[in-house]
Amino acid sequence: MATIERGVELVRRVITHLKQRPQSKDVSGASPAALDALESRLMVELPPTLRVFLEFDFRFDSLGKRFKGRHRFGMDPTAPTPKMTSVRKLAEAMVELGWTDSRIRNKVVRLPNLAGQPWNALYLGEARRDGELLILGLDNEDTSVRVFPRYTAFDLYLAHQTGLVRLTEGQRLEDLESYIALNPDLRTGDDDDEGDSDY
Repeated sequence: MATIERGVELVRRVITHLKQRPQSKDVSGASPAALDALESRLMVELPPTLRVFLEFDFRFDSLGKRFKGRHRFGMDPTAPTPKMTSVRKLAEAMVELGWTDSRIRNKVVRLPNLAGQPWNALYLGEARRDGELLILGLDNEDTSVRVFPRYTAFDLYLAHQTGLVRLTEGQRLEDLESYIALNPDLRTGDDDDEGDSDY
């Protein structure tokens, strides 16, 4: 990924790309004060990359109607009402009789995904030094829902989901170890299976 910029610059590039789509005319962004209020409700600081995107599109409408799970921070950019939940409740919502054996206890907020793709959830745990929060993936086989780290930063999630860049698993999960060190509940039950674990 050496050929593309990262962080806020990548998010701005995605925003420029999204502005060319017809649905971007109805997009509403949140003010810095509203985003401060959102942080108070979430009880974590927003990742810098997510904050820039929410200033452009608070409801994720610019992604288009094909994306499921939009509006998770609320419908009104002036009055954030985030829909915080747990991975267990997301598993139940994902599929009838859905369950997961994940031990993740921190709250999450679902982020949009294309139909038929794994669900995405912003993990409200400890942030990395650059302020980024981990984004989890949820995928199901029958009623069992697997929860796994999917992206280590919001800019990677946004650029990949919108199709602006293609990322390998290694690029999506760069510096995953720093999150695991800060968030012990991301560890699997069996630490002997390094490399074969979901995390």
